[in-house]
Amino acid sequence: EDVAPDFRDVRIGIARTRPAFAGAPAIREVEALFLASIAAAERIVYIENQFLTRDSVVQALIARMREVPALEALLVAPNVHQSWLEEHSMNAGRKRFMALLADAGFADRARLVFPALPDDPTGEGVMVHAKLMIVAVRLLRIGSANLNTRSMGLDTECDLAIEARTDAERAAIARIRDGLVAEHHGVAPEAIADALAREG
Repeated sequence: EDVAPDFRDVRIGIARTRPAFAGAPAIREVEALFLASIAAAERIVYIENQFLTRDSVVQALIARMREVPALEALLVAPNVHQSWLEEHSMNAGRKRFMALLADAGFADRARLVFPALPDDPTGEGVMVHAKLMIVAVRLLRIGSANLNTRSMGLDTECDLAIEARTDAERAAIARIRDGLVAEHHGVAPEAIADALAREG
């Protein structure tokens, strides 16, 4: 009773990944929604994800940044991965993901960051396990899918998405985005909202 919901009576989209199995066809809705969301982005793409390695996603970002000069992307991911295999495979893929953006001329408009801890002697930072995407204040998506090949076709995944249709829904998405960025910065969400209003 003491929890205030961010949304009430809102339509929820469901995006799934399921590989073809036992005669059932593959379902590739997760990747389709990522690509459609990026293709509709106008100003800000905010992503928190454990892995950033999928070529189709980075190519979609590059294509949309070419089309929309004002578009910027903030990517939040872990600084290090938890296992030797992840560090050597997924970190290499992430470096390639960011190199493709830089080679396309968008290093200044696509920033990759990780949540750090004050006085952390390891420098590892906070483990990011989120799978979240916010496109401006238009779309909020959260679920199980990473931005990697497995989540796009090999694993079973399910993401939920809200496409804002009202001012109240857009305001709720903005509050969620500002709250996440504020938490990473150790400031109040209002400070993030003020900075975005002032500076874009």
